[in-house]
Order: sequence, then C-alpha cells, then structure tokens
Amino acid sequence: MPVINSTRFTIKEFLFFVKRLFEKDFKVDSEFKFFYSDVMREKDENRRQHILDVTTKMIITEGISGVTLTKVAKQANISQSNIYIYFKDKDDIVKQTFLSRKQTIGDYIMDHYSPKGSAIENLTLFARALYQFGMDDPDDLALIQQFNASPVLATMNLSQEEVEINFDKIFKELAKGVKNGELREMNPDVILTMGFATITTYAQRVQAKTIDPVTTPLSAVIDMIITAARKPV
Repeated sequence: MPVINSTRFTIKEFLFFVKRLFEKDFKVDSEFKFFYSDVMREKDENRRQHILDVTTKMIITEGISGVTLTKVAKQANISQSNIYIYFKDKDDIVKQTFLSRKQTIGDYIMDHYSPKGSAIENLTLFARALYQFGMDDPDDLALIQQFNASPVLATMNLSQEEVEINFDKIFKELAKGVKNGELREMNPDVILTMGFATITTYAQRVQAKTIDPVTTPLSAVIDMIITAARKPV
C-alpha cells in the first residue's frame, strides 16, 4: 500500500491528513510513522507512473547518465523530496524505469505470441511479435536498447524473475529445441539475446527509414536468425 512519510508534509498537507485521520478510510500504521488512505492508491500509482514516464523520456533524449533527481522532479512538476515516497534513490528510479518498460514489452509478447509447433516455428512467431511491438511502440524499444548497450545493466542486480519477465515461454521452447537437437547446443539465452537484438535493431532502422522493408523484408531477417540458431545437419 502506498504511504506518505509524515516528515515531508507541507502545512496544508498536514492539516488535510489530520482532518482525514478521523474519517473511516484514513489510517495510521502501527508505529505512527505513516498516514495512508485506501482512496489514495490510484492517485499514488498514477504519480509513480508519471515519474517513470518522465524518466523514460529523459533516458531516450539524454541517455541513462543524464538522469538526475533534480531534473526528474522538475520535469514531473513535483518536489524532489516527494520522489522518495516512491523510489529509494536515482538508481532505483533507473532500475524501475527499465523494468516497467520491459514489462510492457513482455505483456505485448504475451498477448501476441502463443507457443505452438517446433522451436523454429516459435522463434519465428516470437520475432514477428517483437518486430510489431517495435513498430507500435518505438520509444519503449529505444529505451530497452539503451540499457542493453549500457554497462549500467550489469550493475542493477536483477533477480532471475526480473530478467525473465514474460519471456519464460519462448525461453522454455528454445530450451526444448536445444535438447531435442533442433537448435544448436548452446545456452537458449544466447539464441534469445541474438534474436532480440537483431529484430529490435531492424525495427529501429525501419522506423528511421535507413532500411527499406521492401528490399530487406522481415522474413529475410528472421531467416538469418533461424539459420544461425538451427543445428547444422
């Protein structure tokens, strides 16, 4: 449940919270350190998402190193102290921004990809779904690409669950393909990473109009990925 630290109230906020304290939906935690309300949940989540959206745009335009709490607060039109209600520090904002956008990609893939058939068929379906996401949502794709190319990603201490956000289905299908001899004997993550990087780069180049999808169609790019992943006869 979202909370608000009582030490960061303005006078106006403090009076508001004291008044609401006596209403049914307003509560104090067991140690009397925080005030919170059930009706505040949606508003708090909206503000948190707004901070993530602002950070996303900042990373795309200025790079990961360009993110500072001062600039995020200014562009989000909130006080810098309020950022700490939602995030521990700058590193946490950067990490949560990455995870939120990765979750967006994962949700899209889940909605547009269902495993069926062979590992090769599943890799093809995954690649097509990923390409379509890149065309529909180029900003989120650009952010993920920035992280993938940055040493910052290695310092974020992601859990295995965070690494595999909604990509576990395709990973399992690739693992099956390696086990049954359909794909090369290598870590399935290498195949997934190769395919992800190739398709996302292709989608970005098509968006930027530096690659013509007519003369260099998606099918040809997918064939190249499949050739690299398929076990030689």
